[in-house]
Amino acid sequence: LIRSNEAISRGTRSSSPMISSATRKLACSLRAARPGLGFRAGNKFSTFTASRRGTGVSKLVISATAAAGVILGFGSYMGDSISSPMLMAEAKGIEKKEGPAEKEKMQEEGAAPASSTDNLAAKKKKNNTNARSAYSVKIGKKMPEEVACFVEVAKGSRNKYEWDEELGHITLDRVLHSAVFYPHNYGFVPQTLCGDGDPLDVLIMGDDPLQPGCFVDVRPIGYLVMKDEKGTDEKLLAVAAKDPRLYEVRTIRNVPIHVLDEITQFFETYKTLEKNKWVKVGAWKGTTEAKQLIEETHRCYLEEKDKGAGSVFEFQS
Repeated sequence: LIRSNEAISRGTRSSSPMISSATRKLACSLRAARPGLGFRAGNKFSTFTASRRGTGVSKLVISATAAAGVILGFGSYMGDSISSPMLMAEAKGIEKKEGPAEKEKMQEEGAAPASSTDNLAAKKKKNNTNARSAYSVKIGKKMPEEVACFVEVAKGSRNKYEWDEELGHITLDRVLHSAVFYPHNYGFVPQTLCGDGDPLDVLIMGDDPLQPGCFVDVRPIGYLVMKDEKGTDEKLLAVAAKDPRLYEVRTIRNVPIHVLDEITQFFETYKTLEKNKWVKVGAWKGTTEAKQLIEETHRCYLEEKDKGAGSVFEFQS
């Protein structure tokens, strides 16, 4: 090995029968594969042996130098990308320090493929980014004087949109079968529960359509007694608390009789052409009764929530 390394440094080919082809290959690896310490050690060895050949000290230094070259170049000779035990230990330490955040960053940069477990976790994380249930939004600190309302259908529309608890969005439930349209904006009061298993429905009077999917603070005016194929289904009548044009509308006595008749006639006929559906409409109740209805339906909601009554009360991802 020593003679071969010296011969390579001088640009000549060793002809000694003691040097095998395997030894020559290993010596070449010290020069070619390890251009750092291994290469410099070979040069120092060649110079040193040329000047101090045969001495005991030179043999000791030669052996130490050759051993260092072999250790430093062994990793490259064996085809390993890491050339020293020190670098291998550092690389292992880096792997151990890689946490979930580092793996996610590497996957985003395309440096590491995502495993099936990582994909499943990402999917769950994505699902959990959905907004919370519209049913569980706070009813309002001023309840029952003012309550929050989630708008599903805009005034003048025939499209019956409804909140979908599973999707976490509003969806088109149906288009009204009759030649009628919603006379006012329509939605529900969150954190309430009526006899039909749904939140308390509400009609919001106003001049303009409201955007479906928005929340509005409303002031209750009265409610219409109703019952359908699913149970009691009262319809609360309210006005937007921030609408200055309806500021004077405080009780049901402030609402024109004809407006109330239009609402009654709408609910009497809007399901007429639908199969297996029916509606029975009763009388109008005043403002005091409307506030009591809000309190009762809110109490029913809280009682059912304490029982753990399913996805109606909390969004299920």
